[in-house]
Amino acid sequence: MNPEIVKELISATRYLIIFVALAVAVLYSLSLSERIRKFVYKQSYSRKEKLAMILLFGLFGILASEYGLKMIGAVANVRDCIAIFAGILGGPAVGIGAGLISGLYRMSGLLWTGWTGTLGYWSALGCGLATIGAGFVGAWLSKYKNINIKTLTPKQTWRIALLTAFWQIIHLHVFVSLTAPLYTEKTFWGVEKLVFQKLLLPMGLANVLGILLLLFLIHDLVIKREAEVAERIMIEAELKEREKGQKL
Repeated sequence: MNPEIVKELISATRYLIIFVALAVAVLYSLSLSERIRKFVYKQSYSRKEKLAMILLFGLFGILASEYGLKMIGAVANVRDCIAIFAGILGGPAVGIGAGLISGLYRMSGLLWTGWTGTLGYWSALGCGLATIGAGFVGAWLSKYKNINIKTLTPKQTWRIALLTAFWQIIHLHVFVSLTAPLYTEKTFWGVEKLVFQKLLLPMGLANVLGILLLLFLIHDLVIKREAEVAERIMIEAELKEREKGQKL
């Protein structure tokens, strides 16, 4: 492989991993709040709460597009793992809603280059459709595979990571490769070669790392919340026993 391509791959992978790490750091900081832990743990959300989650994860998806790494006219990013995670955490409506927001924003790259100039034109349609699809993947995991953050097992976590990796292949080698020739001068095989050499590895690694970190983070949050609930039950039980003793 060309040394320049290898250098660019390493640079892209490092950039995306840093982006994932920053996003997870922000989410971890939020998880330190008992109010946030209580909200996430209940796993039963009102329409307003679901709408808020859709907007939040949709915003994360938009930021992933705006601050992704521009390569060969496309943007290497972690939108897919965000949409999949949204579906697992908030349920089908949240996953689909977040995927639609970030996917449609990505498709706006057909009309402009975005605030930071990273919305690539030739990959805009395929990437946008793939991101919307990722939201449906998260919804499918939640509804039909019964993936729940309270009962999430290590085996399920790694299966989700593998599915995320597989979705990157579908994203790049199906959605992008099939749609780009429809409105650009690029050929199917030309796009296949470009995405295989320059995008598949960094995007695959970043999205798999992203979903793993997010799932491990949410698992840690659940454990902390369960400990808090158990401690509260014990304290309440002790108080009741003391009250009984005083009455006697």
